[in-house]
Amino acid sequence: MEGGDISQSARSGQACFFEDLIVSRPTGASLIKSKYYEKTGDWKAALKLWRPNDLPLKSLIDTVERLHVSTEVITFLSPDAVEPIYQWLVRKGVMTNVEYYESVEDYGMDLRYNRSITTVYVAKQEDALILGPRSTVVSPNTQWGRF
Repeated sequence: MEGGDISQSARSGQACFFEDLIVSRPTGASLIKSKYYEKTGDWKAALKLWRPNDLPLKSLIDTVERLHVSTEVITFLSPDAVEPIYQWLVRKGVMTNVEYYESVEDYGMDLRYNRSITTVYVAKQEDALILGPRSTVVSPNTQWGRF
């Protein structure tokens, strides 16, 4: 029940992938450091080495904070990375759900039944082919969302 409306309705929302869309993996010496931190489970230190992609991050912040669109951030890194990713997003100015999946295929299976997610933003065409028609491929150098 929202705003006095007693009808049952699901709030439509969206999802986006964290890796390769919201952030880019480190390169060079930073990649080696990041891999070390990941192996030791220090995701907070590892995430400091990843580079935020400005326009997708701004799009995420805008759709969640200004437009109040329900949004899930999907990661395939590790279950232990969920909380550090959430804290990283909070520091950037957005509070939203972060979910872990072992693979794109696993997420695609759950997405079949989650009808409230109308759009999933991904950075790779291969991921979009797995997820189907609700996925939208966007570049990590462009904005996305409901503007």
